[in-house]
Amino acid sequence: MSASGSARDNVSPVRKLSPAYVDPKMPDGWERLVVVATLVSVLILLYWEIFDLPPAVDAMLTTIDVGLCTLFVIDFAIRFQRAKGFRGRFFRRHWVDLVGAVPFVGPLRAARFIRVLRIIRLVALVRRMIRRYDLPLLPTATFAYTFLVATGVWLGAAAVFFELEHGTNENVREFADALWWSMTTLSTVGYGDLYPITPGGRVVAVITMVVGVGVLGTLAATIATAFLEVRERGLFGFGRLRMRNHLLLLGWNDRSALVVDELKRDPRHAGRAIVVLADLERAPRDGIDFVRGIPSRADDQARGNASLAASALVFARDPRDARSDHETALTALAFRRANPNAILAVELVDHDNREHLDAADCDAVIDGGMLTAEILVRAVRDATVVRLLEHLVRDDDDQNGLRREPAGALVGQTWDAAARALLDRGLTGLAIVRGQELVLGPDRGFVLEAGDEVYVLGRG
Repeated sequence: MSASGSARDNVSPVRKLSPAYVDPKMPDGWERLVVVATLVSVLILLYWEIFDLPPAVDAMLTTIDVGLCTLFVIDFAIRFQRAKGFRGRFFRRHWVDLVGAVPFVGPLRAARFIRVLRIIRLVALVRRMIRRYDLPLLPTATFAYTFLVATGVWLGAAAVFFELEHGTNENVREFADALWWSMTTLSTVGYGDLYPITPGGRVVAVITMVVGVGVLGTLAATIATAFLEVRERGLFGFGRLRMRNHLLLLGWNDRSALVVDELKRDPRHAGRAIVVLADLERAPRDGIDFVRGIPSRADDQARGNASLAASALVFARDPRDARSDHETALTALAFRRANPNAILAVELVDHDNREHLDAADCDAVIDGGMLTAEILVRAVRDATVVRLLEHLVRDDDDQNGLRREPAGALVGQTWDAAARALLDRGLTGLAIVRGQELVLGPDRGFVLEAGDEVYVLGRG
C-alpha cells in the first residue's frame, strides 16, 4: 500500500452536523394576540372560580373561552407545522400548550388539572416571549420552575384543604375561601379568619407553611436577582435594545463625551434616546443606553437596533491614528446596509482617506484636521473669526444661532424676495438645501421649490 493510500485510510470521515433545534417563530402581531388571549383565558378561569355567575354571563364567557381555545389550537398547529424535522421534540416541549387549550365545557369544568394546566400554559407562553425578545433573567429555568412550583403548591394546598374542610368547617363555603387560606398560609401571614379544624386540614397547613417559606423565599430571591441583572445588562451593555428613532453613536473616543453633552443640550433632540455602541467595559456616561460590542459588526449594530435609528454618528477609534479611518469606513458601510435612510455622519482623521468614507454613502464627513487647520489660518488674520464660528454653530436659546427650517410660505418666490421676507422676520438667509445639494449665496433670481429648506441666522 502506498504512503498516500495509508494517509487516506487514517483520515477520519467528515460528519455532517445536524442543525440545532430552534422554536418556530411567529410574527410579532400574532405573538401579541396569543399573549392577550392567554391572559383573558386565565382571567375567565379565575372569574369562574371566584364568582357565582348568572346563566347568561356564564354562557357568554363559555363562548369566549371556546373561541380563545380555538385560537390556541391554531397557534399550536401552525408552530407544529413549522417545526419541520423536529416535530417530536416540539411536541414534547409544548404539549402543555395543547392541553391548556381544552375549553371549559360540559364535564371538563370539574377537571381541576385542566385548570392548573391553563395557568401553566401562561407561564410557558411568558417563557416563549422572553426567549423571543431576549429579555433578562426572568426567562431562565430557575424562575419558571420556581413559579410553577409555587403555583402548584398554592393550588394543590387549596384543593386538598377544600376537600378536607368543606362541609365540616363552616368558614370554608367555596373554593375561593380555600385559595385565600392557601395564600395566607404559604406566605406565613396567617390572618386567622380561616383555619383548619380537621386533623387532615391541620397536617396540610403544617406542610404548606414549611414548604411555603422555601418556595416563596426562592421566588423572591429570583425576582430580586432579575432586577439586578436588568441593571447590570444596561450598565455593561450585554442586552439587545428594542427602541426606534434614536441617536446611535458608533465608537467612543476622548471627544465623544463633549458630543453627548451637546446632543443633550440641543432642543431638537429633546426626549430622543442616545445609544452608544462601543468596545468598552461599561457605559461611558450616565443617562444613555449602552451596547457593548464592535461598532463595525453587523450583529452588534443589530443589538443597538441600527435599522430603526433616526441618525448615526461614527467616531474615529483614535483621532490621532489615520488607520482608524479604515475601521470607520467599515462601520459606516455596515450601518448603511442596515439603514439606508438614516442620517449618517462620520469623523475623518486623514483627509487622504476621505474617498473611502464617501464610498460608504455618508451624509456628512467631518474632517477635523482640515477644519482645525483652516480655522487656525483664519484666526491668525482675524481672531474674531473663532468667536463668529462658535456663535454660528451654538444652538443656545439666548443666542442668534444658525438653524435650518422648511421654506414654507417662501416656495415660489425668488431668493431676492425670500431674503427680504426673512429680514422682515428678523432673520438672515444664508443658504438653501435642495435634496442633498447645498446652494450657498443663491442668485437673486433663484426660485425656491417645494421641499427646499433654508439656513437662517437670527431669533425670528
